[in-house]
Amino acid sequence: MDYGGHKLDAFQEQAIAAIDRGESVLVAAPTGAGKTLIAEYAIDKALAAGRQIVYTAPIKALSNQKFRDFITKYPDQIGILTGDVTLNYNAPGLIMTTEIFRNTLLEDPDRLARVDYAIFDEFHFICDPERGTVWEESVLFAPENIRFLCLSATMPNIGEIAGWMGEVLGHPIEVVVEDHRPVPLDHALWADG
Repeated sequence: MDYGGHKLDAFQEQAIAAIDRGESVLVAAPTGAGKTLIAEYAIDKALAAGRQIVYTAPIKALSNQKFRDFITKYPDQIGILTGDVTLNYNAPGLIMTTEIFRNTLLEDPDRLARVDYAIFDEFHFICDPERGTVWEESVLFAPENIRFLCLSATMPNIGEIAGWMGEVLGHPIEVVVEDHRPVPLDHALWADG
């Protein structure tokens, strides 16, 4: 399968097929493997259908980076909501920190009534002892219309998390794992003298 001028890898095809079926998806794949391409597919699909999509990131710097990346591809269709910046608030594609997403669920859930997918970048933060509750609450308080596309490079307990999410959300979660690292890690040691 080709998408966006790229021949897709098997794990990308598996995730996209699940999105086409309207399922929530957890993707664990190494950095540089092409997880963002899956997110772009979900964004394209939602925008083409006249729906909304949310892309969350754990830190403002990553939210700002994704805003710069996506505003180029989707002019006038992307907005950003962080604690510091609000631009194009009513855009069909919204980038926000995970805390802003959770707060929106609690304070104004109708604001997300047209959202097909919430994309969670760096989803392994759900395991963070200090901030993980924000990700948990985002799943717990999400309305039925929202499906999740959760992306992570490292999720050793992905099956357990998918099981918990399936119980909470009331629908199965597609688990997609890719172990092949297309960008090799180089290890080096520096010793003074």
